Amino acid sequence: MKQNILTPQFYLVAIFVLVTSPVLLAQQPASETLQQRINSPSQTTALPTVPPSATANSDLGEIGVVQTYPKPEMFTLSTSQQFFYTDNVFYTSQKTGTVGSLAYLGSYTASYVPYSLRDWTPRITLQYNMVRYNSVAAGDFDNENAAFSSQYVFGGDRSWTWGSSATLANFTDPHANDHQFYKEVVYDNQISNVQQICKSVPIFFVAAYDLAYHQASPAIFDRLDNSLSLSFVFYPIPELSISPYFRPGARTYFVNGTYFPNGTFTGGIVQSDREDFNLAVGLDVTYQPWKYVSISADFTHVNDYSNNSYLGYSDTQPGVSVTGTIKF
Repeated sequence: MKQNILTPQFYLVAIFVLVTSPVLLAQQPASETLQQRINSPSQTTALPTVPPSATANSDLGEIGVVQTYPKPEMFTLSTSQQFFYTDNVFYTSQKTGTVGSLAYLGSYTASYVPYSLRDWTPRITLQYNMVRYNSVAAGDFDNENAAFSSQYVFGGDRSWTWGSSATLANFTDPHANDHQFYKEVVYDNQISNVQQICKSVPIFFVAAYDLAYHQASPAIFDRLDNSLSLSFVFYPIPELSISPYFRPGARTYFVNGTYFPNGTFTGGIVQSDREDFNLAVGLDVTYQPWKYVSISADFTHVNDYSNNSYLGYSDTQPGVSVTGTIKF
């Protein structure tokens, strides 16, 4: 077998192509970025609420912490302004070269609840996202989503939630006359459970299983995701939540073909019976000084292990965000 020796000139060419080939680069990475930074419509686990009078004082006995499901408002408008850093803009492996950059994500969402029952809430959501990288303009993209989702709450203590959604997603290049480079329909189902660990302390365990099928164009990105999310939510004060999480997942790709992660390999990389194991760990700290505004800081590290080593990747993303929400 012929040995492939990579010279320093090869890596210079790889980096050059990474920052000058948006059509080849911005397909899966754009979707992956939003999947990490923005929850899907089905991921609507109702987290507990802590009354302002509650404190973590054992002398008070059990704390009045409850998980409530109030009747949803008909209209919800929200925006999230995020600033983050990624050390792997295009989610490529070390073998093909990586590029890091500061980034901005602006997200604008409007949702409508046509009607609701005590346990079931359907929802229609429209969302626009824009991502801009400080030093890698080839990674910039715009995204429009239309989602149809439902949430069903069940169990004697109403601690279980089943969320399902169908999301139509469109991705365009803002530097190429809004050229569409990627689109997908995501069919998502998630079941979750929330339990208070200690009655005298406002700390909760949240477990969720998510099954999502991505029907994509280009079809080489068609895949089935199975993921398990395990997290703790701690409220040292009612306005502040601290949540570490651990999220392992398996990804099965259905279409074999040639994948061009950065154009540096003649003929691209052959994707055949691809299976990935994706592992994400992170921490989210959110402060909500007012019912309509929250401020967050987060840190996420992802390792993706593929049976094709040229398609696996790792990524680290620290970030901060400000979110505003109005319901009526």
